Amino acid sequence: MSEADDLEALIQTTLTGPIAIGLAESLLQEAGIPFFVMDQSIAARQESGNFFGWWSIRVPKDREAEARAILRSVQEAR
Repeated sequence: MSEADDLEALIQTTLTGPIAIGLAESLLQEAGIPFFVMDQSIAARQESGNFFGWWSIRVPKDREAEARAILRSVQEAR
């Protein structure tokens, strides 16, 4: 099983800009949380049902709460 297979938790964010996503990526990396970011076009093609242009992020289920807290902090900082 690859690391990508372990990213079973899907988080839909209200983040829409590449700067905010870049900050989120940096914070997730600093926390040591594996992740995969799906931009608007990728997320719209995935099962996420993204019709609003939001970015979605996949993380391990056991790190989902921590990742959500990080994403929330980025959203609040905007």
